[in-house]
Amino acid sequence: MNKIIATLLLIIFPLTLFADELPKISPLNEGDTAPFSGVLYNEVAVAEIIAQREFLLDQHKLNLSILEDRLNAECNLKIENLQADLDALNFKYDSMIVIKDQEIYKLQNIVIQQPNRNSHWWLTGGILSGVLFTVGIVYLLK
Repeated sequence: MNKIIATLLLIIFPLTLFADELPKISPLNEGDTAPFSGVLYNEVAVAEIIAQREFLLDQHKLNLSILEDRLNAECNLKIENLQADLDALNFKYDSMIVIKDQEIYKLQNIVIQQPNRNSHWWLTGGILSGVLFTVGIVYLLK
C-alpha cells in the first residue's frame, strides 16, 4: 500500500517542484553588478563549453558507428560461415544420395542378370526344417 501511495505522490508532485534553484540567465555589461551570486562566463568560455559538448556528441556518434559496423561485420561473418557449412552439408548429402542411387542401380542390374537358381533348394530346406521341427516338438510333449 505504501508503494502505491509513494508512486501516486511521485506522479502527482514531480520532483522538479522541489528543486532549490532553477538556472538563471542575466546578460551583464562591463561594470554592471550581478543580480545573483554564481559563476560568470564570457562568450569564449560559453563557446568552448558548447564546442566541447558538440565534440563529445560527435565522438559518441562516431564510436557508436564504429561499434555498429563491427557488430554488423561479425554478424555477417557468422552468417557467411553458417551458409558455407549449410552448402557443404547439402553437397555431402547430395553426393551420398547419388552414390546410393548408383549402388541400388548396380545391385538391381546384378539381380536381373542372375536370377535365383537355387529356389528349389530353399523350398526343400524349408519343408525339411518344418517337418523336423514338428517331429521334435511332438517328442518333447510326449
